[in-house]
Amino acid sequence: MKLNIENLGIIKQAEIDLDKKFTIFCGRNNTGKTYASYVLHAFLEDGNIYQLHCIQNIVEQIITKGSFSLTKTYIEEWLNANCQIVVAQTGSIFGISDTTKDKLFSKFTLYAKYTDEDFKDALHTPISAQLTEGTSFWKITKNQDSAEILIESNVNSAVLQTPDSFRAAMLVCHILRQLAFCKMSGVRMLTVERNSIYTFKTELSLSRNELIDHIQQTSKSEIDVIDIINKSSRRYPFAVRSSLRIANDLETVQKSDSAFAVIADKIEHDLLLGEVSMTKNGDVEFHPQGMAITRKLPFHLSSSIVKTMASLVIYLRHIAKVGDTLIIDEPEMNFHPDVQILLAQIFAILTRKGLRIIISTHSDYIIREINNLIMAGAIDKRGNANILEELGYSSDMLLDYKEVSVLQFKKTGKSVVRVTSLTINEEGFAIDTIDTAIINQNIQAERLYGQLVDNK
Repeated sequence: MKLNIENLGIIKQAEIDLDKKFTIFCGRNNTGKTYASYVLHAFLEDGNIYQLHCIQNIVEQIITKGSFSLTKTYIEEWLNANCQIVVAQTGSIFGISDTTKDKLFSKFTLYAKYTDEDFKDALHTPISAQLTEGTSFWKITKNQDSAEILIESNVNSAVLQTPDSFRAAMLVCHILRQLAFCKMSGVRMLTVERNSIYTFKTELSLSRNELIDHIQQTSKSEIDVIDIINKSSRRYPFAVRSSLRIANDLETVQKSDSAFAVIADKIEHDLLLGEVSMTKNGDVEFHPQGMAITRKLPFHLSSSIVKTMASLVIYLRHIAKVGDTLIIDEPEMNFHPDVQILLAQIFAILTRKGLRIIISTHSDYIIREINNLIMAGAIDKRGNANILEELGYSSDMLLDYKEVSVLQFKKTGKSVVRVTSLTINEEGFAIDTIDTAIINQNIQAERLYGQLVDNK
């Protein structure tokens, strides 16, 4: 599946291939990379679309015969509706007012390209689940490589009431979403605000208290609760609010375990040189290596690398699932070059273990290391592993260039950005804006050094 973005601020057009395991957004500052990331995050987040014609059609089939036959059209209609909802919610996604949204994004459109191959993947996906609500239960069954979806329920379809009909529509929406995104599960975006997210969570709680105080101090004739809530809910972009919700629920989050916890351990051991932990109340702490186990640093006293990486560690240890899409804006933030190189290797390992990684980066160190891992992957396929061992590359971090996508955001005028897919092969890829800056700096250094030597 490919997601097409048009007229998103200064972005004229962009196409994101969601089937790629590793996607890189690159380009100069102020070219819309974060905009595209916000929209992608919102598109992949859970959406509740119950009023579609196709869903009502399916509900009628369920009522009459207890099953329905999946078609490509059903999924396409659901995807198009999801795109329309994202466009309609642009103000909330970016944390701006509707007036500002209309000024900046009035021509923004979004649509998904759903191919016959995508539909084959949906047909290949088996479903088996049971949902229970009160005394009602719904059992869903879809066999692999079958279009027939059977839904059993103890609800009498002949006397189906409005709440039951609504639940059936919710169920159908869930099924269509699961099949539309059959290669994907959840999505998580780590924004540039992640280095202070566990400070923000306290401030967010204060905002709630301020909201309550405001309501209590305002007379009933003056209060407009909807207006207050709208202003409060758009204080931060949607991706930031999602992170804040997790930060405020760490007491519950830490009770779950993820299959990616071993990568969280690797980050702590190799990069942070200590352990990120949480109290029973959900407060984040850091225990540096070599310090007594009882001595833990409050989060605000930890180093910048810990503050920046804590969200990733917690996500990998407690939240991540195979099939998730992880979006990270500027992963190199605050990091020394050797940390950036190790981080690129960790991203490659995560893709091999089942995450989809999307990063927006300016880091030449990360880009060079990704190129190295692509070349290492090509060398490994040819059976020459000796040099890989010498260079410290393990088999779980090698990349296949066919699974990597690089999108360059480039201004073609004062207020127009075009996004192009860069060519990738076994030797990797080149980003001209970064390469040009490095080449020019090297030329200047050589001239200055030459002048310095000549004047001795």
